[in-house]
Amino acid sequence: MILGVDIGGSHITVAGIETQNHEILDTNLVSIKVDSTAQANDIIDNWIYALQKSIAISKKEELEGICIALPGPFDYNRGVFAYTMEHKFTSLYGLNIKKIIAQRLSLSDNIPLRFYNDAACFGIGEAWKGKLKFAKKAIAITLGTGFGTTFLSEGLPVLHGNGVPKNGELYNIPFKDGIADEYFSTRWFIKKYESLTGITINGVKDLTNSSETNICITQVFEEFSSNLATFLLPWLQGYHVDAIVIGGNISKAWDFFAHDLKQKLENQGCFIKIHQSDLKEKAILLGGARLVNDTFYKSLCF
Repeated sequence: MILGVDIGGSHITVAGIETQNHEILDTNLVSIKVDSTAQANDIIDNWIYALQKSIAISKKEELEGICIALPGPFDYNRGVFAYTMEHKFTSLYGLNIKKIIAQRLSLSDNIPLRFYNDAACFGIGEAWKGKLKFAKKAIAITLGTGFGTTFLSEGLPVLHGNGVPKNGELYNIPFKDGIADEYFSTRWFIKKYESLTGITINGVKDLTNSSETNICITQVFEEFSSNLATFLLPWLQGYHVDAIVIGGNISKAWDFFAHDLKQKLENQGCFIKIHQSDLKEKAILLGGARLVNDTFYKSLCF
């Protein structure tokens, strides 16, 4: 068994993944809420609780490794919060999480404990077991509280090269009056809908669950898909992308923007395949589990 772990700003999700078929059963999933602004001990205690609970569920299986996906900036090689993060995990700054987890779980030295970027793990999972399995060059996108991207070549994340932004990240690329992250995240929908109606929503789900025909909702999604097409086009063409896959909470509103996005790209001569993720969060867990393979892990860029 491999433990695949997804750590975000508000949660930890752990899954015991069998090494034979690499399937994740819902009964193997452990997910709990974690306040990333809490004190270090509280955060770590919650993480350890989730890890121990997952190990207990699969206690008959031998543990072959633990792979943790989490957002940057983070020293993934050493497993250290070597950089300050904005609005989350500030109490963990300077801590060697790899050492702490290994000690708390009493891991032997021959059990690998590895870390990698969560958006990159999403892409790895989709290329390994999901919609990007047959794509030579692809981009995996997560749309939610932030705008995550991973450029992939033959299933491996690409951090630099022709047509690839620094570290393979697009969230900080200038767009319109700000950066991409401000336009392709939940907070854009909240801000845009309020500017049109004066009504404050909690997130995209409030728009898709509306029972009323609302021209403002249509307008919001049309502008979103137009912005996304305009922003992505030069990167899709510059990297010669075969396909993209989109995950994250905003992808659940697929029927509200996907057709329009595809149409706007095709109108500009871009006829790539656009997929909605079926694996969703499981892609991150599977991508993490892939890191247990020594050959694959050594081929990654950091």
